[in-house]
Amino acid sequence: MRINKNHYRAIDAGRVARFAAIAIVAALGVQPGVAAAQTLPAPGVVRAEEEVTIRSEFSGIVQRIAVREGDRVEEGAILVELKNERQKITLEMAQTGLAKARASVDETKVLLDNAEKELNRVKTAGAALPRKEFDDKSDQVLRLNANLNAQKAELAQAETEVKLREHELRETQLLAPFSGTVTQIFINRGDTLRPLDTPVMEIVALDDLYTEVLLPSSSALKVTLDQKLKVYVESEWMGRNGEVEGRVMYINPKVDAASRTFIVKIRIPNNHGLVRPGMLATVPIAP
Repeated sequence: MRINKNHYRAIDAGRVARFAAIAIVAALGVQPGVAAAQTLPAPGVVRAEEEVTIRSEFSGIVQRIAVREGDRVEEGAILVELKNERQKITLEMAQTGLAKARASVDETKVLLDNAEKELNRVKTAGAALPRKEFDDKSDQVLRLNANLNAQKAELAQAETEVKLREHELRETQLLAPFSGTVTQIFINRGDTLRPLDTPVMEIVALDDLYTEVLLPSSSALKVTLDQKLKVYVESEWMGRNGEVEGRVMYINPKVDAASRTFIVKIRIPNNHGLVRPGMLATVPIAP
């Protein structure tokens, strides 16, 4: 069956227009059918300032899903873990190599310190000791210095190896990019993820919301940044619970030539958690 997209757009447009009319009537306290020339209802949609669909940058098999739908997560929390036994083993090997490299450096530092003390003792004795003993002590200090420099280079390489293996392990863990609520999970344990293709889950910051409205170009001079405006969210059924006061956070400096409208974003509070992204809203604007 062929779907007529224009038909559904017309339905959505009708819903927005009907909602806008009801909301503005409620806002102005007038009866239906009575003209309300004081303001014009600007229809809009509630959106989240931060909203993302998580995707993995790397392929792998899902080993653990650490959250459930509806959970609130903090930034940096583990969301999903891919199979990573190999990465954990290579990290342990790298950490062991790093520990050995550090021990070698510490041991050589002790030997070098003792050798330098012996060399200073020979220097102090001067002609009382054979020249050969002075040369031997000097050569020993030089050799230990050379060994220490080589071991420091190996230590730096071992530290880099550990960082690399830690990075490989982190690649198997999907972390929350910001604090928010898990609204949808699209995968199950055992699923294979395709890099940057498979949607994993959706996270939305429900505390930071704004209403995006389209205003006619004639209202361009009537709206300013940080201006307080009343916003009526789904007032058809939410009533006063959907009535909030917002502040203008963004005004698009460009007017759309075709519709003669411009976008305005109004930050709104969500103190009771009743307002959700995707809800319809209206904002009374002076004509």
